[in-house]
Amino acid sequence: MHGSAYQPRVIKKLIKYVAIAIVCLVVVVLSSALLYRKYLQHEVAGARAITSPKGIDSLERVRIGGIDQWIQVRGQDVNNPILLFIHGGPGIAFIPLAGSFQGPWEQYFTVVQWDQRGAGKTYASNDREVQRRSMTIPQMQQDTLEVANYLRARFKRTRIFVVGHSWGSVLGLWLAQEHPEVMYAYVGTGQVINMEQNDQVAYQDALQQARERHNGQAIQELESLAPYPRSKTDAGQSQIERHWEGELLGPPPSPMGFTNVRRILTDLVSSPDYSLADVVGFIRGQSLSLESMLPRVATVDLTQWKGDFQVPIFFFEGTQDPYCRPLLVQQYIQMMKAPQKELIWFEHSGHFPFFEEKQKFAEELIRRVLPIAGYRQEGE
Repeated sequence: MHGSAYQPRVIKKLIKYVAIAIVCLVVVVLSSALLYRKYLQHEVAGARAITSPKGIDSLERVRIGGIDQWIQVRGQDVNNPILLFIHGGPGIAFIPLAGSFQGPWEQYFTVVQWDQRGAGKTYASNDREVQRRSMTIPQMQQDTLEVANYLRARFKRTRIFVVGHSWGSVLGLWLAQEHPEVMYAYVGTGQVINMEQNDQVAYQDALQQARERHNGQAIQELESLAPYPRSKTDAGQSQIERHWEGELLGPPPSPMGFTNVRRILTDLVSSPDYSLADVVGFIRGQSLSLESMLPRVATVDLTQWKGDFQVPIFFFEGTQDPYCRPLLVQQYIQMMKAPQKELIWFEHSGHFPFFEEKQKFAEELIRRVLPIAGYRQEGE
């Protein structure tokens, strides 16, 4: 009997010690991960350090549209022209991602990244329901104007440059159309024109490629969607179509591609500008933004505007963009009016030419766009 009573006590002690060991192991692993994150953040901060005495590296909380929104301002000379980058998504915040491409810009522009309503640090700093209820295209347009005017007032400038990417190109081109007084010029990349027409063209292009490549799985899955797009296309159908667009129309997949999940997560956790709460906000904000905005974005048709612009318009477009088809951009710029309009092709790019052809994108910004503000590249 004595031995029988002793055995459960031994087992209980053993379980206790194993539990303690597991807890200690978890603490060690978490502590090591956090220390490694600190190391990565330190390395990124050092690599991106602004050392010029005239430089600026600022992360600012600004009251825009009734909520706190975040902007990052970076450049080697704060007296350089302001360039506002309007990110896409909706909901894909660029403050933690911009270090992968905008370094060369910072020599000639004071570059502003803005985490929009429902994205990244802005999502993490505000009530979710307040953002969900207020995420409409008119409100996002008003936010864009307020950010532009804040920058003009903050840096005492009459005008700024604007680069709009994907969803951000809808906001940027609207600003150029309705408020030309705030900008020197507009640069669209991954430019949205007409979402319904784009879905039709992209679907047909992907199906044609699938047939030419004799890709049976792609043919079967794409044909199962026909007619596409439908009036009530669900998320699953859209996901199938988007997948095959990227596979069949975009550049070859690469582990270093802009949308590679591992690369994005590395940029997120190593960003010195993002707390762990911000990282969570980056992920949750995308979910909220897509849920709130995609039905609205699906109705966007910029061809309904009069197409008469009072500022120079540039489109920097990847010839292999699977999501915003190049043909539509080419047709649009042919019919629009502007004091200057240029379509610059990036032959080795898809939807992200600023990342996929970084050097060329920076060179074109400096050579074609910068002079509009009266600045010249060194040596000219």
